[in-house]
Amino acid sequence: MSTLYSALECLRPRDWADVPKDAELKSFLQATFRDAETIISSVPQPPGGSPFHNCRPASHLTRPNSAKSASEIHNSTARAADPNIADLDALQKGWGKPVKLGSKENPLGMSVWKMAGHDRHGAWFARRSVHEGLSFTKWKKAMQREFAQSLAVDGGPGEGSVRGIGADRRLEREVVEGVGQLDVYQLSAQFPGPVAPREFITCLLTSESALSDISATQINGSRIIPRHYMVVSIPCEHPEALPRSDLVRGSYESVELIREIPINPVKSKSTPNLLGSVGDAGDDENHGERVDARRHRDEDPEMNPVEWIMITRSDPGGGIPRFMVERNTPSSIASDAVKFLDWATSLEEIPDPDHDADKQKAAQERKTERQKSQDLSALEIDGHLAGLAPVRSKRSMTGAFEPSGPNDTGLIASLTNAASGYVPDAVKERLGIGTGDSSTEQFPAYAESESSYDSFDSFPELTSDWKTAYEEPLTTDPLDDTQSSTVSLSQGEKGGLDVNDSDQRHYERELKKLAQRRKTLDDRMEKARETERKKQEELQTKEEKDQAKQRERLEREKLKQEERYKKELEKLEAKREKEERKMAEKRRKARDKDSNARDRRERDEYRRRAELLQRENELLRRQLGELQRENTLLVQKVGKLSDGQSMVRQVREELERRTPRSSSEFLASLERDRARASSVRSVDTGISKKTGGEKSKLSSGMGSASAERVTRPTM
Repeated sequence: MSTLYSALECLRPRDWADVPKDAELKSFLQATFRDAETIISSVPQPPGGSPFHNCRPASHLTRPNSAKSASEIHNSTARAADPNIADLDALQKGWGKPVKLGSKENPLGMSVWKMAGHDRHGAWFARRSVHEGLSFTKWKKAMQREFAQSLAVDGGPGEGSVRGIGADRRLEREVVEGVGQLDVYQLSAQFPGPVAPREFITCLLTSESALSDISATQINGSRIIPRHYMVVSIPCEHPEALPRSDLVRGSYESVELIREIPINPVKSKSTPNLLGSVGDAGDDENHGERVDARRHRDEDPEMNPVEWIMITRSDPGGGIPRFMVERNTPSSIASDAVKFLDWATSLEEIPDPDHDADKQKAAQERKTERQKSQDLSALEIDGHLAGLAPVRSKRSMTGAFEPSGPNDTGLIASLTNAASGYVPDAVKERLGIGTGDSSTEQFPAYAESESSYDSFDSFPELTSDWKTAYEEPLTTDPLDDTQSSTVSLSQGEKGGLDVNDSDQRHYERELKKLAQRRKTLDDRMEKARETERKKQEELQTKEEKDQAKQRERLEREKLKQEERYKKELEKLEAKREKEERKMAEKRRKARDKDSNARDRRERDEYRRRAELLQRENELLRRQLGELQRENTLLVQKVGKLSDGQSMVRQVREELERRTPRSSSEFLASLERDRARASSVRSVDTGISKKTGGEKSKLSSGMGSASAERVTRPTM
């Protein structure tokens, strides 16, 4: 996936100044086409199909370019060989499963995929399909002619486009021999409904040799790269393509490829084409030769299927949410393919891109001039809105003049303002008089007799010398009848007006009427201004009250929020303390439980030890009793002997040496046994002495018994 993401970076928008030029352009094109090939290879094969080695052209197609509409384009089962890439499965894994589209949305049955973007600029979409019915040569010419077709049309956004996006201008063209071509186009598109038109500036890279050895195919024992045509679109910012005021700037990135699937390999140029057409077969009977139509169909490379692959991502700009764009993209790219094929199949012969270069150039110049005028009009409108220039309204015979400012006084000023609602536009332009947008219905003082208006129809005759009279300084009051007559006559004499007295009186009356109307309008305007000023003051006072109320409400809300916050904090603190007490109690109980269990274990251990010691004491007590009885008997028998006392003494000394720390009880018992033996010996003095052998035998037996008796208590 990292390889694919790295390759997709070549489609990111860039500035024209950052695009390599001259000697570096070749390496830039090669690197871009190399990344584009990786992107093309990442799109999985359409489901189903068979290797192209096992396929033949469709049986119902008897000649190249037999389709006359997109509905007659046949989906081929031939599949191109997979590219020679080690980790192809990992490269294609990111596309997942094809997007499900209905037959109405996808009449050509194309396989469409979607892949999430890794750069937060939207998801990528891809389609891949194989078609028959349109030859590779005608298909390539159609793709080369697509933008040139709209360049020759002079119209609105997207006018003359094939797939919805039309070229308005070609800004740059660079050709690198053996590599490809670079063009910069200013494109536009008209969207349906309330969506504003869009414009796109794209850097278009095209090549017929973009694929490398990894896309080569094994044919007849050799690896060849099939015929192909690649188009790479990169968003670009160009200094000659400034944003247009009536269009929204968008962008799109795409890679598009058509590639021949070589069921019938292309013959070398040196091989003569000895096969005739199917139509000529019937006319060639006189020469004894007949062309096999099936053999011709199976050997014509223009009958080969064409694989069509495209990867794209777009941002229309403006306020259209991205999820709406991505939701409609799969069906849009499928329908765009139908539009292109309908246009390509409808043409018997597709002209070269520069076939009508003069017409394209003229159309571009007209578009440029029209755009300049539109931009100039937009600038003028912006200037009027900003107060930089006066606004000229359309001619209106009932339009009223705008009230003058405080410095605009005098007879000529009154006449000029009054005449602005009556004189023709040509006169007003010559006098420099601006027109207003108000209507006479707002001012009832204009409801004069028809004779007044009729008498004023001769006013344009004075316009030839009006400027001379207008430029004279006036200090008289326009509301004074005598002064106004004098001024009008003097100005007429200075201007050289050739009129009689009756005409002069007529104009004086008209001037008086205009002055009176001017005064009436000034009074009304003053009242209107006063009313407006009072309204503004009331509104300001109301706004201040509303603001004060709003501040009070915000303060109350703030206090409420603070109180609520404090209560929440207190609740949380109480809950925390309660939880801490619970945890402390649990720990105490656990400690007590552990202490009780330990005490019980120790008690049981001591109990077992006590029982064991009791059993040992009982055993020792029994053994001690037995030993005491044996010892008593031995002492009695030894005491009867002649040297029994000495022997007892020796045994005692022997025991003292071996066990110097004998217990007092044992010694006391031994003393008692000796005393008892002495008493017995004194009683039995008359007993005859036994032989020495018996004595020695008795002595040895007594010694062993004494040793045994002495050692037992120490156990």
